[in-house]
Amino acid sequence: MDSEPPKGDDLQRLLVTMKQDVLARATPRRGPRRRRTGIAIGVVAALLLGAAGGSVALGLIPGQDDRPAPPAATATPDPTPTRTPDGAPVVDSPPPTPTPTPTSTRRPFALDDPGTWTISGTEVGPIALGGAYDAETDDLAAAYVHSPCYALWDPREPSGPNGESPSLFIVPDGSGGITGVDIAGPSSPGAAPTTAEGLGLGSTLDELRAAYPDLHYTLFDVVDPDPDDGNPYGVWSTTIDGGHVSFHVTATTPVDGIWVSTQHATPPTEFCG
Repeated sequence: MDSEPPKGDDLQRLLVTMKQDVLARATPRRGPRRRRTGIAIGVVAALLLGAAGGSVALGLIPGQDDRPAPPAATATPDPTPTRTPDGAPVVDSPPPTPTPTPTSTRRPFALDDPGTWTISGTEVGPIALGGAYDAETDDLAAAYVHSPCYALWDPREPSGPNGESPSLFIVPDGSGGITGVDIAGPSSPGAAPTTAEGLGLGSTLDELRAAYPDLHYTLFDVVDPDPDDGNPYGVWSTTIDGGHVSFHVTATTPVDGIWVSTQHATPPTEFCG
């Protein structure tokens, strides 16, 4: 038996036949006319609704799922920036403020004249603390001679342009660098390195205190509030550029030694031992 529902003309003929059959049966014979007419109309409506439902099921009439999808939303383009007219004034941005370059406290110096060298917490003239020993001392030949004692550098003879320069003890660290420089007299006036304030060998304790308010007495890297002028290892120390600059000086004798180091405030007790 063919169970496929009728389509097209067959469906139309079926609907017409059913309608005629229903109307024929609804022809009034006896009884109230109005009631049979209502029944006939209801039957026809039911058949039409059933046929329409079958058509939807068969795809003849579009259902809710077959309705066309709403159009996709169209993105609104960003507004085009307005171009400044050629005649409009142009306002220039202020130029950036340049960062000031730190001013060095080191004076110009001559390699053959230690009297022009500046002492800071990180340098003594051309010698940079922490640098490689050989690289930092290769320029000293103009004014110094390396002694058999590895740390000692003696002033070259004849004396420099300002007279006899002091000896230098350039102390190495354990890795080939420089840990400190000790400047030891005697020397002629103007022939030794000085700080940016012009203080060095021959300066007094009062001059040092006036120039460096943080000056304090130190013994073996320990601040001692009770200075002992008779102790040869005691020094008066200040901080310059982050490094230690220590003076061997007493209330009655001027500076006769200066120790510069980034690691220790007091010099070693021995340099060549």
